[in-house]
Amino acid sequence: MSYNPAFQGEFYTCCYDEQESKLMVLKDKQALCEDLKYILSVPDLCDVTFLVGPEQYPIHGLRAILASRNRLFYLMILAKEKETKIQASQKKIGFLKKLKEIRKLLTSKPSYQTSEPSISRKLTIVLEEFEPCVFERLVRYIHCGMVSVDVFSVVGLLNAAEKFELECLKNACWEFAVSCIRPDLVHDLISSANEYSNCKLTNDLFKEIQEISLNQPELLYYTPRSRPRNIRDHNDSRPKSITTNGLLMRSVL
Repeated sequence: MSYNPAFQGEFYTCCYDEQESKLMVLKDKQALCEDLKYILSVPDLCDVTFLVGPEQYPIHGLRAILASRNRLFYLMILAKEKETKIQASQKKIGFLKKLKEIRKLLTSKPSYQTSEPSISRKLTIVLEEFEPCVFERLVRYIHCGMVSVDVFSVVGLLNAAEKFELECLKNACWEFAVSCIRPDLVHDLISSANEYSNCKLTNDLFKEIQEISLNQPELLYYTPRSRPRNIRDHNDSRPKSITTNGLLMRSVL
């Protein structure tokens, strides 16, 4: 016999079983998510920094979370750690050689031990193939399990999810991208896809647009209402350039 109370939701559930005492399980997911988002916003609390895009915009994260939740991030972080250790070892060898040369010039050896150069606990990884606004959302999703996606970021996030083998995020982004194939959004969708024109999923999306446009010719000729050129995400302070030229759709098709 089990009993489920009237109040049962995301935060806690109660149950009763004859074999066990009454049990309450608390799930404060929102607070955990907010704490992780705060950690990501404070570089001193993070131990890995990604320099993203040509401008090398810094995006911070926790390597324990990234490595445990994603195989490719684990391999990337592991490779960087090995590279850092090799570099530190080479510096140490060079340091010891110089120390020996100095000792030869001294009449007496120093009585103290010289400290060895320490290996920094923080890693820095350069990634030029992503837009900062896209990669930042990807990192936020891996840490918090939650991310906001709009028509301007969905194509980039779709391809990033494909690269990092995040099937749930990839499927969600694909469904959202397809839902944006409508006269008032498709121009912005295609404009944001230009950065990823060489990616397989972007080409698949263009094929989807072509098929839908056969039954909806207005996709080709609809001129969307003008929008501000700088649109900002509520979690992203970097400006995004938006193109809504109606000719862009026809040039792609």
